[in-house]
Amino acid sequence: MTITYKGFDLSAFQLSDETLELIRKHDELEERHRKYRRENADCARQYIDDLHGRTTRDYYVPALRKADRELREQEMQAVADGRSLPDRDEYLAEVRSRVKEYERVEPALARAAEQAESAVTAAIVKELPELARQGFEQSERALKQYRAAIAKAETARAQLAGSVSRFLWATTAGELTRPKWRGFSGALGEEVNSWRTTSDGRLTFESAKDLGLIDPYRGNLAECDGFIAPPEEDAA
Repeated sequence: MTITYKGFDLSAFQLSDETLELIRKHDELEERHRKYRRENADCARQYIDDLHGRTTRDYYVPALRKADRELREQEMQAVADGRSLPDRDEYLAEVRSRVKEYERVEPALARAAEQAESAVTAAIVKELPELARQGFEQSERALKQYRAAIAKAETARAQLAGSVSRFLWATTAGELTRPKWRGFSGALGEEVNSWRTTSDGRLTFESAKDLGLIDPYRGNLAECDGFIAPPEEDAA
């Protein structure tokens, strides 16, 4: 389960059950708040900008505006048909009730979510020394694993360089004794991108250039045929 707090991933920490419960409650309240606002967005005040794009204190409520527009339509139809006008307060009562409820529930949910966040913050601050200890121990373990992985990679790198050197020596009759690794800085892992083969098991033309088999001035240095694909197959 992914546990995030203010954008930071806490999943790798061993948090106390109490803190985990506070986080769960906070996440639940935030989701309730988001869902309530989403489902009742038409009840939220929409503030109006002035001619300079600055927000004013004037606002409208989409739900009320829509209901008022529908009511005016019914009033016009009633007048046209010679009927009495519908009761305005009665017609708008339901939507007004929704808006009033929204104006009470939405800020209450927001405050509840804020309080829950404050409780989570206090709990995490209390656990910081323990979390720091966990992070330190995790770093020590990760460093050992990293060093071991680097050692294995260095060994594999040396094996690759040796194998490629033997291929180059043989295919150029001793002209090349090691790969040139054209365009590479020497960073660990870059060499794997220079040995590229086609589907039929030949070096790509670009790979041969990276290794030094194709010299920009002397051309193809290979004495053995059949190991390098022509350049048009690279494009294909």
